Amino acid sequence: MTTINLIAYKTESGIWAFDHEHQNTKNEALCNGTELVLDWYYKMLSKTDPKPMDKMDIVASTEKFGDMITTLYQQSTTDLGTTYKDSLLGKDVWLCPWLQSYFGIKPDKLYVGFELVAENNDEDYRWLSEFTDAELEDVLNGI
Repeated sequence: MTTINLIAYKTESGIWAFDHEHQNTKNEALCNGTELVLDWYYKMLSKTDPKPMDKMDIVASTEKFGDMITTLYQQSTTDLGTTYKDSLLGKDVWLCPWLQSYFGIKPDKLYVGFELVAENNDEDYRWLSEFTDAELEDVLNGI
């Protein structure tokens, strides 16, 4: 099983980005529609729109894990990146070749979990799976 853990942060320009020790990565953009999907998950977890410097912990794995929230299914791939379909939202997620360099392959499926990063806050993280169906429906209707 290969798993990656990223702390994504919302930038002033409205996209999400991350830093990672792999390839000494700094400010790697999550864009081309991926930022919209991340906005949705942030809103599901926090019940507020994300603003610059908000953060989410993202875990992506080639195998299912206990706190996963969604599955990404590979739709198409080129040397420029890979497009996945988010099983919960039905939206496209584009991931750049950096992912392949980390995993060593372009995974057919990725299992993903999200958690808010509480800055200067004693609250525990709140996983999407803890929401009631009514709470999820309220947020979905607001999108």
